[in-house]
Amino acid sequence: MRQWVSVALLIALPCFLALLAYDWVAVVVLGYRAYRLVPWHDLAQGMLQDLGLTTVYAVTVTPRVTKVVADFPAKARRLCLIMLGLGLAWYDVMCAWVTRLLDTPFDLGIGTVVLFVIPIVLAPWYVRWLKTKVLET
Repeated sequence: MRQWVSVALLIALPCFLALLAYDWVAVVVLGYRAYRLVPWHDLAQGMLQDLGLTTVYAVTVTPRVTKVVADFPAKARRLCLIMLGLGLAWYDVMCAWVTRLLDTPFDLGIGTVVLFVIPIVLAPWYVRWLKTKVLET
């Protein structure tokens, strides 16, 4: 259980912080003047959405990658899991950007597959690929 929690935190913390930084830039820095948003209200709402999304990613991806990273050295395991969290955040931001370009957003089924199923399926492969990029010391 302890290993599961540490893996989940190494995935969730960078993912949440990256999504929060993106929201802060998008809402507070860039969005305030252009759209006359209520920046702190919108930032708080985005933070809650980011927290929920990060929690879902951590709970669903962790069981799939725990066995993959079990044989990695400690340093490589931490780096790969942190990069996985950042990769999940990047994927979410790219999905949001593409959705804004569409005339009509995805329906619930396609949106669920794109936002959750694809990252869950690809996470073990991505962690294995990341391991090839980490130098052993």
